[in-house]
Amino acid sequence: MTHAPNVSDEFAYIKWLRSELPPATPRLELGPGDDAAILRIEQKERIVLKADSVLEGVHFVIKAPGVKMQPSQGPAATPEEVGRKALCRCLSDMAAMGAVPIACMAAVALHEGAGVKLREELFLGLAKACATYGVTLAGGDTQSWHGPLMMSVSMVGEMQGERPAIRGGAAEGDVIAITGSLGGSILGHHLRFEPRVTEGRFLVRHGISAMIDLSDGISGDLAHICEESSRRQPLGADLVAEAIPVSKAARRLAKIEGKGGERALEHALHDGEDFELCFTVPPFRWQRIVREWPFDTPIRALGVIRSRKPNEPVIRLLRKGEAEALALKSWVHKL
Repeated sequence: MTHAPNVSDEFAYIKWLRSELPPATPRLELGPGDDAAILRIEQKERIVLKADSVLEGVHFVIKAPGVKMQPSQGPAATPEEVGRKALCRCLSDMAAMGAVPIACMAAVALHEGAGVKLREELFLGLAKACATYGVTLAGGDTQSWHGPLMMSVSMVGEMQGERPAIRGGAAEGDVIAITGSLGGSILGHHLRFEPRVTEGRFLVRHGISAMIDLSDGISGDLAHICEESSRRQPLGADLVAEAIPVSKAARRLAKIEGKGGERALEHALHDGEDFELCFTVPPFRWQRIVREWPFDTPIRALGVIRSRKPNEPVIRLLRKGEAEALALKSWVHKL
């Protein structure tokens, strides 16, 4: 690997980026260096499109000299982790559709005067993640400004003959299940998570009814599934408190805050950026999924989709059989 040029010229930086790109898919007809990229697409194929961004101060913090991070703030991000996260956020959404990611475009707004080390590591984080997950970096844009660091990734995927897992397919009686464990992502998981691409692909092949990636917290994200699936009749969800897989990080964060197990459960229910998959599936198909599940990533059932009566809460939490309304406290961007 050569090092990024120690110049303030965006074109020299782009030239270096092109020299360091991982191998491209043969379907990339025209890559970085022109006004736009060209990708060959098979006829009658479902194409999946996604765009996402990471913003300094919202999705990551880069440690400033002389500033001490508080334990509850989690670790500061390296530029390489920022580049990786920008790609993996899109990959997590591809996983939620059951899609196969193919290619991406990346646009970055650097701090004006950003050093060589930051520029180089930011790109390497993106490029290494592309290589790991088989995604071609087809092009993008580089800018600089006086504001915070921002990177946006647009991605193309395809279904390769499978039907996508949308949010609006859940039905009364479906099992609610997730991959992995929940909560406390701010302590580092939000920077180093593994998008569940292969798991999502397996799930669409096994006939799940709906799926979403848990980017904002299960209380709100599961409510999206209920809302989108309520076109024929109002639907809600019952979650069993004892079944919620509270992560070690959630328990550690509760301890840092000087609180106990109830606070850890709150983190599991409402914290964002777990990037696990939450899905619904008819009971007979759930049993087959459990039998044939080939991954080290754990899965577990948390509850059931129910018919929702007027004035009933969308999500209920069951504690020893007693139902209580679950507040929807997951993350929402204020516009």
